[in-house]
Amino acid sequence: MLLCAVVIFSVLAGDSLGDLITSRDSEKQAQDGNSVTLSCNYTGAVYNLLWYRQYQTSKPELLLSMTESGEPIKEDPSAHWLSAKADKLTKLMELEISPAKVSDSAQYYCALRPTVTRNPFPLHKIFLHITRASHSLMSNVHM
Repeated sequence: MLLCAVVIFSVLAGDSLGDLITSRDSEKQAQDGNSVTLSCNYTGAVYNLLWYRQYQTSKPELLLSMTESGEPIKEDPSAHWLSAKADKLTKLMELEISPAKVSDSAQYYCALRPTVTRNPFPLHKIFLHITRASHSLMSNVHM
């Protein structure tokens, strides 16, 4: 359904049908302190690959942008826990968060063009939920 909507929006925006972005995951979970990788596949001739994050009560914020063959440019250069890469041959873009924190739980968007809410350009949403690492409970030992 989302793929169909992206195609329709692409046509309405005047983009070629080749400019699509998809992901196997619409939701991903990870534990606090572990690494998590979000990935999207894209088609068409692209100039920008972008990752956005949106918290529940906020507008989307640009995390980083890159080209298929270039290094990512972070909006916040001190965000050392974020890294990204793209594979031009397989048309795969990835965002790694390491180590992930509970505060990284948010909606993430991979996009092919700069976008804001209600902009019809191709993008894909992935909800990331980071849970606290569970601690093993020690049994009561009576001495």
